[in-house]
Amino acid sequence: MARLGELLIATGLLTAEQLEQALRAQVMWGGRLGTNLIELGFLDLDSLSTVLGKQHKLPAALARHFDRADRELQSKLSPDVAERFSCVPLFRVGAKQMVVLATQAPLDDRAMAIIADELGCQSEQLIPSIAAELRIRYHLERVYKIPRGTRFLRSRGKTIPPFPQFTNLPGASEDSQVEALPPPSAASLQPKPKPQLVLVEDGEDGEAHAAPSVLATAKDSEPIELARVDHSTLPPRFEEPVDISGLVLGTTDQTEAAPRRTGTTKPPVAPPPLDDDSEYPSIEMIADDDLSVPQAIDPVDDVTGRERRRYVHSIGDEPSTESERQTVGRIAIRKVGTQGIPVIGTNTTLGEATRAIRRSLERDKVGDLVVLALERFVPVCEAALLLVIRGELAIGWKGFARSGHAIPEIGVPLEQPGMIPRVLHHGATLRTPSSELGPIDQLILVSLGRTGGELVVVPVTIGGQVMCVIAIATEPDADLTSAESIAVAAGAAFARMMRDASR
Repeated sequence: MARLGELLIATGLLTAEQLEQALRAQVMWGGRLGTNLIELGFLDLDSLSTVLGKQHKLPAALARHFDRADRELQSKLSPDVAERFSCVPLFRVGAKQMVVLATQAPLDDRAMAIIADELGCQSEQLIPSIAAELRIRYHLERVYKIPRGTRFLRSRGKTIPPFPQFTNLPGASEDSQVEALPPPSAASLQPKPKPQLVLVEDGEDGEAHAAPSVLATAKDSEPIELARVDHSTLPPRFEEPVDISGLVLGTTDQTEAAPRRTGTTKPPVAPPPLDDDSEYPSIEMIADDDLSVPQAIDPVDDVTGRERRRYVHSIGDEPSTESERQTVGRIAIRKVGTQGIPVIGTNTTLGEATRAIRRSLERDKVGDLVVLALERFVPVCEAALLLVIRGELAIGWKGFARSGHAIPEIGVPLEQPGMIPRVLHHGATLRTPSSELGPIDQLILVSLGRTGGELVVVPVTIGGQVMCVIAIATEPDADLTSAESIAVAAGAAFARMMRDASR
């Protein structure tokens, strides 16, 4: 099977440079390659789903198919099964009442049998189709109330900027040392000027879509920040995804949907096998040809009836609705599991632990080993949280607390004064007593389950750029040299994975 990146380049939707940038972003941000391509603005959801369909030789579930979703059919599938197999049923078609099922990856026979049983049909009646990971997770949350982790949410009014360009990624030498940098200057603590807010609607891809009339009134004013319209007080209903069929990526035309099949041919039981060079099927070709005509949408309802999309909750935000208050802190950092990773035991030395981190080949394994090493070799560390820099937020990823305190998935705003923005600017470890912490840093300490002591932020640097930080709660003046060695090892591992990913 051809790789996704190769197919995207072959179809002219992506350049080799864009693919390399997305592969490196995937190392730091996680998620599937397609998810990173969407977030970097290189691709739209329908184009990605179309190419994924060609890759797996299955029909692509596009925005217009999710528009037609049958709520009654979807209610027959339990949230547990939907989450387990990352699937969303869409609608029934044809005289045989075939069920179109959207998934983010092909499912095996056992999974299809379990899903068919819950939907009250036979496995042969399921028509599997492929959709982008972001779209599946979006609809799992909307239909089954399965909250997405912060990895798959956008910050309010923001889009993720291009991933940093690395001209020279550092080597993985085990002799790297933490460089001492000058203390932060007062100028670096000055807050950025607040941009003018413009209300916009938001689609399932997380992109802002402002009305032309709104933008026209703001184009000659101060810098613009897009803020989404809050529809949380309106009755819940399905959101009509943004029509992206007319978007053009660069100078390359979008891949068009496969042509409709006319006539009265009965739908096949399963998608026919295709040769690599043949056309991949569309849902319209497999099912009824009336599927190509979306249901009519009331223009007024389209504007005012949308369900509000959930965003990364920054610890500096005040919940604006009751539903948001209930979801804040609902997701906690998952406890690190030791299955499949080298166990850092009582006989392991710090040098052996850092070498294990440097030699790790997977993103999650690096994060797990960092947390285990901090717990084992930094006894003064009462709690720690590894955060990944993504756009204007530092997103909580892996962590632990000796007290057993559940550390929530948090988003730390980087445009507000605080220790993390200063560490990003200077690339050096920073520590501050709890009595001198600002509001944002106090909230970080509370998230770690502490109210006193000291907050320490250690940078994880790659090629001179801070890509992660480790927030540590400890007692004042504690020795954290071992923590800095662990951070250096993590940076070396990420740098090597970036080099390997782009080869």
